[in-house]
Amino acid sequence: MTSPAVDTAASPKTRAARIDVAPLERADHADYLALLALTTSGEGVPPGADQIIILPPLRPPFTHGPALCLTARLRRSTNPKPVGAIFASLPDWAHEHPLTQNDPALSELISRTAILIYGLAVTPHRRRQGIAPTLLTAAEDTARSSGYRLATLIHEPELAPFYRRLGYTSAHHVTVPMPDAALGITQHPPFMTAVKALHPGVQVRTVPGAPGAVVTGLLPGWNLPPTARFENGELIA
Repeated sequence: MTSPAVDTAASPKTRAARIDVAPLERADHADYLALLALTTSGEGVPPGADQIIILPPLRPPFTHGPALCLTARLRRSTNPKPVGAIFASLPDWAHEHPLTQNDPALSELISRTAILIYGLAVTPHRRRQGIAPTLLTAAEDTARSSGYRLATLIHEPELAPFYRRLGYTSAHHVTVPMPDAALGITQHPPFMTAVKALHPGVQVRTVPGAPGAVVTGLLPGWNLPPTARFENGELIA
């Protein structure tokens, strides 16, 4: 997501907006899609989002098909339109990574454990009022309450400090160790992957020799000993 789409910090001269966050309502579909059109990321909002938002929820935490769609609305405002939007769903690497493509069971496990924020946007005249962090936190809390253990998103380098303040770790390459393999998530420059633990059993670690952040404990047993290291691109655990 590029900086024009999100309010990276509340301006010292601007009072933080008081907002209500709620699942997307049918009456707001057009405004929601218009807000999402403002987002730009390495992933992008999935094709067919206009069809996804009319589907019944697949399962919690999703609100529309396989997606969590939330809006932010100014509290006590006479303007009924939403001022912010977030779209989260299953991470693409849960079913497109070489390790998951031919392993439906593994793909399903990851799809019930990690969530990807595909789009986050705030209307231009309401940016820098804390709306984007509030939406992001609401999405994280909703996912966490349904047992999700990791939040991920893709962003440009200049937004790394913003996401760091919200508890994310950013890297061009993220490794997720599994019992018999290591799943690597790589973004082509300039984009970066940001990851945040939603469960106390998950850690985002720095491992000697690793090309970037390492996520351990995504599922029980997917941990690394303190002596773990990378040598010539290979995980030595």
